[in-house]
Amino acid sequence: MSGNVDTALSRFIAVTVPRFVQTGKLREMFPIWERHGFHVTPVHFYQPLPDTQSLPETLWHEPSKLVGIEMNDRLQLDLLRSHFPNFRDEYESFSTRQTSEGSRFHLNNDLFDGVDALVAYCIVRYFQPRLIIEVGSGYSSLIMGEAAAKNDRCSLVCIEPFPSDVLSKGFPGLKYLVTKKVQDVDVNFFAQLEPGDILFIDSSHTVKIGGDVNYMFLEVLPRLKPGVIVHVHDIFLPFEYRRDWVLEEFRFWTEQYLLQAFLMFNSEFEVLMANSYLNYCHQGDLKAAFPNLASWGGGSFWMRRRLGKTD
Repeated sequence: MSGNVDTALSRFIAVTVPRFVQTGKLREMFPIWERHGFHVTPVHFYQPLPDTQSLPETLWHEPSKLVGIEMNDRLQLDLLRSHFPNFRDEYESFSTRQTSEGSRFHLNNDLFDGVDALVAYCIVRYFQPRLIIEVGSGYSSLIMGEAAAKNDRCSLVCIEPFPSDVLSKGFPGLKYLVTKKVQDVDVNFFAQLEPGDILFIDSSHTVKIGGDVNYMFLEVLPRLKPGVIVHVHDIFLPFEYRRDWVLEEFRFWTEQYLLQAFLMFNSEFEVLMANSYLNYCHQGDLKAAFPNLASWGGGSFWMRRRLGKTD
């Protein structure tokens, strides 16, 4: 019975919504729907949401040639082959299940896991930042906190408007928590990042008016000092966002397109580690560095403002 009701409601909505659009009632109804937590918009080329039924199947399998971007394979592989293995005893000791201490990182968490987690750990351990500012927090906070605790004089600051209990209570390596949307944090806050420090971004992943991604890419990144390292999460270049995320979960994310445009012909920033790219082009090296993982796909993208470059 419930299935029949759902079908009937869907058909009713499909018939009635066009009437609102065609009669000019959309302006009146849009704020009402928005107050109830929904946006109802027409399928139209001016809308940011794609017409999913028109997306070709080839879209998900053809890699971008990343024109205008130097992927820095030599540097990526040098880190992977020559430096990250120095921390193998440490990163292979992580538990694969949650411990009684909820404030400790563990693998198999399905959120910030596998290659992304271990690369983040190694980058913090190798580059020895004095300060890490993390935008968007979770398991990534825990593993960077573990690495920060092993380094000398490394502080982790998290910006998270909706913190979990673990984050609110604190954990080893965390200096303090900022409970604001990042776009409400003054841009000068990021001026404290010095060469070798890390700005770790795990955002809403959506380019939109007044959004966090716009703020980070258009206001914060251009002001960073030379030598500051930047992480952006859920970047699948040279490929599209995951097919199942788009067509089944309706995640219409756009951040990686802005990142790709940001890096094209950009001599100010250099690629440090691009996990999805490495899995596509150099999977054997990922396997050699992290042999005990079940898979080697990832979505972390690391870059750095070049030393010697300034505004």
